[in-house]
Amino acid sequence: MTLLLEQVTKQFGGLAALTDVGFTVNPGEIVGVIGPNGAGKTTLFNLITGVLAPSSGRIIYQEQSLVDFKPHKITELGIARTFQNIRLFEHLTALENVVIGAHCRMKAGLWQGIWRTVAQRQEEKNIREKARELLNLVGIGEDELSLAGALPYGKQRRLEIARALASQPDLLLLDEPAAGMNESETDDLQILIKKIQALGKAVILIEHDMGLVMNICDRLVVLNFGKKIAEGIPKIIQDHPAVIEAYLGKEED
Repeated sequence: MTLLLEQVTKQFGGLAALTDVGFTVNPGEIVGVIGPNGAGKTTLFNLITGVLAPSSGRIIYQEQSLVDFKPHKITELGIARTFQNIRLFEHLTALENVVIGAHCRMKAGLWQGIWRTVAQRQEEKNIREKARELLNLVGIGEDELSLAGALPYGKQRRLEIARALASQPDLLLLDEPAAGMNESETDDLQILIKKIQALGKAVILIEHDMGLVMNICDRLVVLNFGKKIAEGIPKIIQDHPAVIEAYLGKEED
């Protein structure tokens, strides 16, 4: 398996944001994490990526514990993410944003950078070529010289995914990638996520668009009030009584 979460709990003072959450993600699998607002989904992403440390429990990636690892170390191990609120360098070009995403994979050291060695120049060239490939993959290759902040919203979302892919992850975490997109943009996003899966990468997806989630996820994990209330294939989850109650409320007798 790629990722294992076991009895993961996160408390903020007396408030439990997550309680005993556990699930696995297998290589090349798309797992959706769904639940009402405040269910603990983004907290879960922050724990996996080292932004927060769990109060208890285990997070294992490729048979290695991630607990106490800093975010940059977790990125180096092969986990990348996007954010619910887009975090691009708005005054840099699309290409430059993706190149920055590849920084953790650069081999050139301080002195090579200062002296601009042949090896360092070649590495920069290779990274820019790879960045162009990623911009083409996400469908915005023609925008490589456009400032990130000037791109339409849907393209900014795609650019953030390209930048995350530049770190060469085996596991990609997407935090509400369809937020703010129209129907056509969401359809294109669905195609893109399947392309990423076809590259052999595992994906964990937080998303409120149930159409998107049901269409592309191999398995769903449902959170409510910080606890896992259901897990299974989309067809089973959509008819699960606890899931229906979490979203729609319980009927009064």
